[in-house]
Amino acid sequence: MIIDKHQITRRSTYSDKGLIGVWDGKLVQVIGFCDEGSNESACREIAVATEMGTHRNVHRLLGCCLHTKIPILVYEWEEKGTLESRITNHKGQNKETLEWKDRLRIAWEISHAVAYLHTAFDRPIIHRDLKPANVYLDQDDSVRLSGFSLCISIPAGKKDVEDAVIGTWSYAAPDYMISGRVSESSDVYSFGAILLVLLTGKFPSTIYHSNQGLVSLSERMGEYHAVNCLGEVLDPTITKNGPVADEVHLKAIIELALSCSAADKECRPTMVDVATQLKDIIISSSDDSR
Repeated sequence: MIIDKHQITRRSTYSDKGLIGVWDGKLVQVIGFCDEGSNESACREIAVATEMGTHRNVHRLLGCCLHTKIPILVYEWEEKGTLESRITNHKGQNKETLEWKDRLRIAWEISHAVAYLHTAFDRPIIHRDLKPANVYLDQDDSVRLSGFSLCISIPAGKKDVEDAVIGTWSYAAPDYMISGRVSESSDVYSFGAILLVLLTGKFPSTIYHSNQGLVSLSERMGEYHAVNCLGEVLDPTITKNGPVADEVHLKAIIELALSCSAADKECRPTMVDVATQLKDIIISSSDDSR
């Protein structure tokens, strides 16, 4: 829907939610594209967000203002902000803790939306900028995936496509950053980084000291997984009331995160496999808690 910018009343600005406005009597999120190639980015965002509009875990695009100095997109307002602001709490916000079961569900909802991107269309669509800042949460903490301006399609009959290296480096697959070739496994790697954030509350760029020298978050998780001391790296806000899950399910989640973030792209599962495994773990853990 084309929206006249004069129909939008500005309310205020929040760092993790963008510009808040009022349109048609309701709160909306207003995003302006003012970077280089903004018209192309906005058109890509509109195209993919519209195609994904029927998926329940996608941030709903309400309309756009294209006859403006910079393209403006209007989205539904999501009460809880971004997953990044809820998990990392890096600015000292006093926000409600996401329980373990909610983190598992959020991980599955993200994987389900990305698997849909990869499989529901004539050509796989790669998100290329999966990160907690592009995942919004509604009032029920359900996922609303956003940030489609960097999406790219894989040509028919191909497994990858070469393009400029863009996105957020700490969530980007190393093979993509080196070669510029993007594939479904690029999104899988980024999802693995998100899963590690959900587990630890730390950014993927966090560096640790170990006997092997400086190591990344995924390497640190792998070390503690090997010696069965996982409680040392889990987010303390979800372990303060006791264990978050039985050992079997916890190990399964961590092994999935590590396989998704494997340096060798051939060792990563598909997003469909990831979504299936997460759903199975959720069902199994629910059955065990009865």
